[in-house]
Amino acid sequence: MSVVDEATRTTLEARAGHRCEYCRLPMRGQVATFPIDHITPRTRQGRTELDNLAVACPHCNARKWIHTQSVDPVTAEEVELFHPRHDRWEDHFRWSAADATILEGISAKGRATIGRLEMNDPNLIDIRRLLVELDLLHNLQT
Repeated sequence: MSVVDEATRTTLEARAGHRCEYCRLPMRGQVATFPIDHITPRTRQGRTELDNLAVACPHCNARKWIHTQSVDPVTAEEVELFHPRHDRWEDHFRWSAADATILEGISAKGRATIGRLEMNDPNLIDIRRLLVELDLLHNLQT
């Protein structure tokens, strides 16, 4: 059972550009329904309201789970994870110049989020490579 009604889901999906708000995987062509993530988990008093909800692919949603922080692999400091409502994606992530299917963290928050959510998991990279072949990668990069 979904935590939101169909009208709210439609609003959230449109706001997200019909893609995961963490790794930018497009919803189109995916078999699984993308869950609605509580950015601040309900177990930490996160509310079911638009400012605390994000569309997440099943991979990112499962790995984020109840986490709101993770360790930046460069500084070894614990930092807040990327917050899709408060942070600009472009300030924390970029696509690698060497391989446009690899995400790079350009801030401590970005690096920690990539690590916690395993955003460069080989399965996700394979999906991104298929998107390149289908000329659908532009949906990831915009």
